Amino acid sequence: MNKKVYKKIVCVAVLIVFTAVTAAIFAFAVSAAASEDVEPAERDPEKVLARIEEYEVKEKDVDQFLSAAGPQAVMMYDNEQGRKMVLEELVASRLFALYGKKQGLDNTPEFLSALENFTNQALARAAIEMTLHDIAVTDEDCKAFYDENQNSFTTPDEIRARHILIADDEASAEKLAFIQEELRKGVSFDVLAEEHSIDPSAQQGGGDLGFFGRGQMVPEFEEAAFALKEPGDISEPIKSNFGWHIIKLEEKKPSSVTPYDEIKPQIEQYLTNEKKSEKYQEVLDVLKKEYKVEIMD
Repeated sequence: MNKKVYKKIVCVAVLIVFTAVTAAIFAFAVSAAASEDVEPAERDPEKVLARIEEYEVKEKDVDQFLSAAGPQAVMMYDNEQGRKMVLEELVASRLFALYGKKQGLDNTPEFLSALENFTNQALARAAIEMTLHDIAVTDEDCKAFYDENQNSFTTPDEIRARHILIADDEASAEKLAFIQEELRKGVSFDVLAEEHSIDPSAQQGGGDLGFFGRGQMVPEFEEAAFALKEPGDISEPIKSNFGWHIIKLEEKKPSSVTPYDEIKPQIEQYLTNEKKSEKYQEVLDVLKKEYKVEIMD
Protein backbone atom coordinates (compact mmCIF):
# COMPACT_ATOMS: atom_id res chain seq x y z
CA MET A 1 0.00 0.00 0.00
CA ASN A 2 1.21 3.52 -0.75
CA LYS A 3 2.82 4.92 2.45
CA LYS A 4 1.02 8.26 2.19
CA VAL A 5 -2.37 6.59 1.86
CA TYR A 6 -1.57 4.26 4.75
CA LYS A 7 -0.56 7.19 6.93
CA LYS A 8 -3.84 8.99 6.18
CA ILE A 9 -5.86 5.87 7.07
CA VAL A 10 -4.02 5.49 10.36
CA CYS A 11 -4.48 9.17 11.23
CA VAL A 12 -8.22 8.91 10.64
CA ALA A 13 -8.37 5.84 12.86
CA VAL A 14 -6.54 7.63 15.66
CA LEU A 15 -8.85 10.62 15.36
CA ILE A 16 -11.98 8.43 15.66
CA VAL A 17 -10.60 6.57 18.65
CA PHE A 18 -9.40 9.71 20.39
CA THR A 19 -12.73 11.47 19.85
CA ALA A 20 -14.69 8.57 21.31
CA VAL A 21 -12.38 8.25 24.30
CA THR A 22 -12.59 11.99 24.90
CA ALA A 23 -16.37 11.89 24.90
CA ALA A 24 -16.47 9.05 27.40
CA ILE A 25 -13.96 10.48 29.87
CA PHE A 26 -15.49 13.95 29.91
CA ALA A 27 -18.91 12.55 30.78
CA PHE A 28 -18.29 13.27 34.49
CA ALA A 29 -18.63 16.98 33.72
CA VAL A 30 -22.26 16.69 32.56
CA SER A 31 -25.02 17.91 34.88
CA ALA A 32 -27.02 15.57 37.11
CA ALA A 33 -30.18 16.53 35.26
CA ALA A 34 -28.86 15.17 32.01
CA SER A 35 -27.73 11.99 33.76
CA GLU A 36 -31.24 11.42 35.06
CA ASP A 37 -32.57 11.69 31.53
CA VAL A 38 -30.31 8.90 30.24
CA GLU A 39 -30.48 6.53 33.20
CA PRO A 40 -34.08 5.41 33.60
CA ALA A 41 -34.74 3.31 36.71
CA GLU A 42 -35.53 0.20 34.65
CA ARG A 43 -32.16 0.21 32.86
CA ASP A 44 -29.26 -1.62 34.55
CA PRO A 45 -26.11 0.49 34.04
CA GLU A 46 -23.88 -2.59 34.53
CA LYS A 47 -25.60 -4.65 31.84
CA VAL A 48 -23.04 -5.81 29.27
CA LEU A 49 -24.08 -4.92 25.72
CA ALA A 50 -21.00 -6.04 23.80
CA ARG A 51 -17.54 -7.56 24.25
CA ILE A 52 -14.47 -6.77 22.15
CA GLU A 53 -11.71 -9.15 23.24
CA GLU A 54 -11.57 -8.66 27.04
CA TYR A 55 -13.20 -5.20 26.93
CA GLU A 56 -16.91 -4.83 27.82
CA VAL A 57 -19.32 -2.14 26.66
CA LYS A 58 -22.08 -1.56 29.21
CA GLU A 59 -25.30 0.42 29.41
CA LYS A 60 -23.51 3.08 31.43
CA ASP A 61 -20.99 3.56 28.61
CA VAL A 62 -23.82 4.41 26.23
CA ASP A 63 -25.28 6.76 28.85
CA GLN A 64 -21.93 8.49 29.34
CA PHE A 65 -21.43 8.87 25.60
CA LEU A 66 -24.89 10.50 25.22
CA SER A 67 -24.40 12.75 28.23
CA ALA A 68 -21.03 13.97 26.97
CA ALA A 69 -22.56 14.71 23.58
CA GLY A 70 -25.07 17.11 25.16
CA PRO A 71 -28.82 17.50 25.74
CA GLN A 72 -29.65 17.60 22.05
CA ALA A 73 -27.96 14.25 21.48
CA VAL A 74 -29.85 12.80 24.45
CA MET A 75 -33.14 13.93 22.92
CA MET A 76 -32.27 12.45 19.52
CA TYR A 77 -30.57 9.17 20.46
CA ASP A 78 -31.85 8.13 23.89
CA ASN A 79 -34.19 5.57 22.34
CA GLU A 80 -33.85 1.97 21.23
CA GLN A 81 -32.62 2.71 17.71
CA GLY A 82 -30.40 5.59 18.78
CA ARG A 83 -28.73 3.62 21.56
CA LYS A 84 -27.96 0.82 19.09
CA MET A 85 -26.22 3.38 16.88
CA VAL A 86 -24.20 4.65 19.86
CA LEU A 87 -23.28 1.07 20.79
CA GLU A 88 -22.05 0.45 17.24
CA GLU A 89 -19.93 3.61 17.48
CA LEU A 90 -18.43 2.49 20.79
CA VAL A 91 -17.63 -0.94 19.34
CA ALA A 92 -16.07 0.67 16.27
CA SER A 93 -14.00 2.96 18.48
CA ARG A 94 -12.67 0.03 20.49
CA LEU A 95 -11.83 -1.91 17.32
CA PHE A 96 -9.94 1.03 15.87
CA ALA A 97 -8.17 1.49 19.20
CA LEU A 98 -6.98 -2.11 19.06
CA TYR A 99 -5.95 -1.64 15.44
CA GLY A 100 -4.07 1.54 16.29
CA LYS A 101 -2.27 -0.15 19.16
CA LYS A 102 -1.34 -3.07 16.91
CA GLN A 103 0.17 -0.59 14.45
CA GLY A 104 2.18 1.02 17.25
CA LEU A 105 0.34 4.32 17.03
CA ASP A 106 0.19 4.60 20.80
CA ASN A 107 3.93 5.21 20.81
CA THR A 108 4.12 7.86 18.09
CA PRO A 109 5.19 11.38 19.15
CA GLU A 110 1.93 12.86 17.82
CA PHE A 111 -0.23 10.47 19.84
CA LEU A 112 1.80 10.81 23.02
CA SER A 113 1.71 14.60 22.75
CA ALA A 114 -2.06 14.62 22.22
CA LEU A 115 -2.53 12.17 25.09
CA GLU A 116 -0.41 14.31 27.41
CA ASN A 117 -2.40 17.45 26.53
CA PHE A 118 -5.68 15.63 27.04
CA THR A 119 -4.54 14.17 30.37
CA ASN A 120 -3.49 17.61 31.60
CA GLN A 121 -6.83 19.12 30.62
CA ALA A 122 -8.79 16.29 32.23
CA LEU A 123 -6.76 16.53 35.44
CA ALA A 124 -7.15 20.30 35.54
CA ARG A 125 -10.90 20.04 35.08
CA ALA A 126 -11.19 17.37 37.78
CA ALA A 127 -9.07 19.46 40.17
CA ILE A 128 -11.13 22.58 39.54
CA GLU A 129 -14.37 20.67 40.12
CA MET A 130 -12.96 19.23 43.35
CA THR A 131 -11.87 22.70 44.49
CA LEU A 132 -15.27 24.26 43.82
CA HIS A 133 -17.41 21.26 44.79
CA ASP A 134 -18.46 22.47 48.24
CA ILE A 135 -19.10 26.10 47.34
CA ALA A 136 -22.59 27.13 48.43
CA VAL A 137 -24.48 30.17 49.69
CA THR A 138 -26.99 30.36 52.52
CA ASP A 139 -30.44 31.89 52.65
CA GLU A 140 -28.95 34.55 54.91
CA ASP A 141 -26.37 35.43 52.23
CA CYS A 142 -29.12 35.81 49.60
CA LYS A 143 -31.39 37.89 51.83
CA ALA A 144 -28.55 40.18 52.88
CA PHE A 145 -27.58 40.76 49.26
CA TYR A 146 -31.21 41.48 48.38
CA ASP A 147 -31.58 44.02 51.20
CA GLU A 148 -28.30 45.75 50.36
CA ASN A 149 -29.04 46.04 46.64
CA GLN A 150 -32.66 47.14 46.51
CA ASN A 151 -31.98 49.46 43.59
CA SER A 152 -30.94 46.50 41.47
CA PHE A 153 -34.32 44.86 41.97
CA THR A 154 -36.44 47.98 41.57
CA THR A 155 -38.29 48.65 38.34
CA PRO A 156 -38.51 52.45 37.93
CA ASP A 157 -41.80 54.16 37.22
CA GLU A 158 -42.92 54.09 33.60
CA ILE A 159 -45.61 55.75 31.56
CA ARG A 160 -47.42 54.91 28.36
CA ALA A 161 -48.07 57.85 26.07
CA ARG A 162 -49.10 58.85 22.57
CA HIS A 163 -47.80 61.81 20.65
CA ILE A 164 -48.39 63.80 17.54
CA LEU A 165 -45.18 64.99 15.89
CA ILE A 166 -45.25 68.06 13.62
CA ALA A 167 -42.29 69.27 11.57
CA ASP A 168 -40.75 72.55 12.72
CA ASP A 169 -41.41 74.71 9.64
CA GLU A 170 -43.34 77.79 8.56
CA ALA A 171 -46.69 76.03 8.87
CA SER A 172 -46.05 74.39 12.27
CA ALA A 173 -47.81 77.07 14.33
CA GLU A 174 -50.94 76.85 12.20
CA LYS A 175 -50.93 73.02 12.26
CA LEU A 176 -50.50 72.92 16.04
CA ALA A 177 -53.30 75.40 16.58
CA PHE A 178 -55.60 73.38 14.33
CA ILE A 179 -54.81 70.10 16.14
CA GLN A 180 -55.36 71.67 19.54
CA GLU A 181 -58.72 73.06 18.42
CA GLU A 182 -59.75 69.64 17.09
CA LEU A 183 -58.81 68.07 20.42
CA ARG A 184 -60.96 70.64 22.26
CA LYS A 185 -63.85 69.66 20.03
CA GLY A 186 -63.42 66.05 21.12
CA VAL A 187 -61.77 64.61 18.03
CA SER A 188 -59.89 61.42 18.89
CA PHE A 189 -56.17 61.87 19.59
CA ASP A 190 -55.52 58.61 17.71
CA VAL A 191 -57.28 59.87 14.59
CA LEU A 192 -55.44 63.20 14.64
CA ALA A 193 -52.11 61.38 15.07
CA GLU A 194 -52.82 59.16 12.07
CA GLU A 195 -53.77 62.18 9.95
CA HIS A 196 -51.10 64.70 10.97
CA SER A 197 -48.16 63.11 12.82
CA ILE A 198 -44.95 62.54 10.86
CA ASP A 199 -43.72 59.93 13.35
CA PRO A 200 -43.89 56.24 12.27
CA SER A 201 -45.93 55.50 15.41
CA ALA A 202 -48.84 57.37 13.82
CA GLN A 203 -49.62 54.52 11.44
CA GLN A 204 -48.74 51.77 13.90
CA GLY A 205 -51.16 52.68 16.66
CA GLY A 206 -52.26 56.26 16.55
CA GLY A 207 -49.04 57.67 17.95
CA ASP A 208 -48.77 55.06 20.71
CA LEU A 209 -45.21 54.87 22.05
CA GLY A 210 -45.88 52.08 24.55
CA PHE A 211 -44.34 52.13 28.01
CA PHE A 212 -41.06 53.92 28.60
CA GLY A 213 -39.03 55.06 31.57
CA ARG A 214 -36.87 58.02 32.30
CA GLY A 215 -33.80 58.40 30.13
CA GLN A 216 -35.33 56.74 27.09
CA MET A 217 -36.68 59.86 25.36
CA VAL A 218 -35.13 63.22 24.53
CA PRO A 219 -35.10 65.47 27.63
CA GLU A 220 -37.74 67.94 26.46
CA PHE A 221 -40.18 65.17 25.61
CA GLU A 222 -39.50 63.22 28.79
CA GLU A 223 -40.00 66.22 31.06
CA ALA A 224 -43.33 67.12 29.48
CA ALA A 225 -44.57 63.52 29.40
CA PHE A 226 -43.76 62.74 33.02
CA ALA A 227 -45.24 66.06 34.11
CA LEU A 228 -48.71 64.91 33.02
CA LYS A 229 -50.70 63.86 36.08
CA GLU A 230 -53.64 61.71 35.03
CA PRO A 231 -54.36 59.37 32.11
CA GLY A 232 -56.04 61.40 29.39
CA ASP A 233 -54.09 64.60 30.14
CA ILE A 234 -52.66 66.29 27.04
CA SER A 235 -49.60 68.53 27.01
CA GLU A 236 -49.05 71.86 25.38
CA PRO A 237 -46.87 71.72 22.24
CA ILE A 238 -43.28 70.85 23.18
CA LYS A 239 -40.33 71.44 20.88
CA SER A 240 -37.41 69.02 20.51
CA ASN A 241 -34.79 68.51 17.84
CA PHE A 242 -37.31 66.25 16.08
CA GLY A 243 -39.98 68.93 15.79
CA TRP A 244 -43.10 69.78 17.79
CA HIS A 245 -44.86 67.24 20.02
CA ILE A 246 -48.30 67.10 21.54
CA ILE A 247 -48.34 64.32 24.14
CA LYS A 248 -51.21 62.40 25.66
CA LEU A 249 -50.73 60.35 28.83
CA GLU A 250 -52.35 56.93 28.54
CA GLU A 251 -51.22 55.05 31.63
CA LYS A 252 -48.88 55.29 34.61
CA LYS A 253 -46.97 52.36 36.05
CA PRO A 254 -45.41 53.21 39.45
CA SER A 255 -42.01 51.88 40.43
CA SER A 256 -42.00 48.44 42.04
CA VAL A 257 -39.57 46.13 43.80
CA THR A 258 -39.30 42.51 42.65
CA PRO A 259 -40.31 40.27 45.59
CA TYR A 260 -37.44 38.41 47.24
CA ASP A 261 -38.93 34.96 46.59
CA GLU A 262 -39.09 35.66 42.84
CA ILE A 263 -35.52 36.86 42.53
CA LYS A 264 -33.88 34.53 45.06
CA PRO A 265 -32.81 31.82 42.52
CA GLN A 266 -30.96 34.42 40.43
CA ILE A 267 -29.30 35.90 43.53
CA GLU A 268 -28.25 32.44 44.68
CA GLN A 269 -26.73 31.65 41.28
CA TYR A 270 -24.94 35.01 41.15
CA LEU A 271 -23.47 34.65 44.66
CA THR A 272 -22.46 31.04 43.99
CA ASN A 273 -20.60 32.09 40.84
CA GLU A 274 -18.94 34.93 42.75
CA LYS A 275 -17.77 32.58 45.48
CA LYS A 276 -16.51 30.06 42.94
CA SER A 277 -14.60 32.77 41.13
CA GLU A 278 -13.02 33.97 44.37
CA LYS A 279 -12.09 30.43 45.42
CA TYR A 280 -10.67 29.67 41.98
CA GLN A 281 -8.46 32.77 42.10
CA GLU A 282 -7.44 32.09 45.69
CA VAL A 283 -6.24 28.57 44.91
CA LEU A 284 -4.63 29.72 41.66
CA ASP A 285 -2.58 32.34 43.55
CA VAL A 286 -1.37 29.65 45.94
CA LEU A 287 -0.42 27.34 43.07
CA LYS A 288 1.54 30.12 41.36
CA LYS A 289 3.67 30.42 44.50
CA GLU A 290 4.02 26.67 44.94
CA TYR A 291 5.11 25.94 41.38
CA LYS A 292 7.59 27.82 39.24
CA VAL A 293 5.87 29.74 36.43
CA GLU A 294 7.63 31.64 33.66
CA ILE A 295 5.69 33.61 31.03
CA MET A 296 7.81 34.23 27.96
CA ASP A 297 7.30 37.22 25.63
